[in-house]
Amino acid sequence: MKPVPAARGGRGRLAGCLVSTVVSVVLSMPEPAPAAEALHCVLRGPASVVVGAPVMLRFSVTNRGGEALNVLEWNTPFEGWFGAYVGVTHDGVELPFRGPMLKRGDPAADDYLRFGAGQTRRAAVDLALPFDLSLPGLYRVQPRITLHDVTGAAGKGRSRAEHRARPLPCNALDVRVLPARAGPT
Repeated sequence: MKPVPAARGGRGRLAGCLVSTVVSVVLSMPEPAPAAEALHCVLRGPASVVVGAPVMLRFSVTNRGGEALNVLEWNTPFEGWFGAYVGVTHDGVELPFRGPMLKRGDPAADDYLRFGAGQTRRAAVDLALPFDLSLPGLYRVQPRITLHDVTGAAGKGRSRAEHRARPLPCNALDVRVLPARAGPT
């Protein structure tokens, strides 16, 4: 039996294919996104309220990074209630969102908020507007904020195809809704 000769240049071709594949993968990778993880969210609100009272949630978002970021404000507290960016449970049961929902095209430059390095922005919204808080009990508010686009470039909106969505982690909050006090008889 004759030994089968090794193919000439086999390793060289394999190495060339690997280099070519690595180069094409690197060239096709999207440009790195700005450090959305530099954004830090804190939610505050009342520990308890009486049935029928406003339940003001106060969100603070700080850019802890060293560069300015532009954040699309859609479906965030900075826009108000135009999307369900929090989940709410009453005694463990999920409540439906009763607020408006918008369908949109591409954003304009003024749909972005600029967060300078170290800058904090605040937003306040009334939880009682889009959620039914009419029953006494414990309500848990869990933010589910998705930043639909974060960019370092200022001055223009980006097409939806260019968006890079990122979650914005934020702490949960418990609010106890107390029965209304009976008036004098």
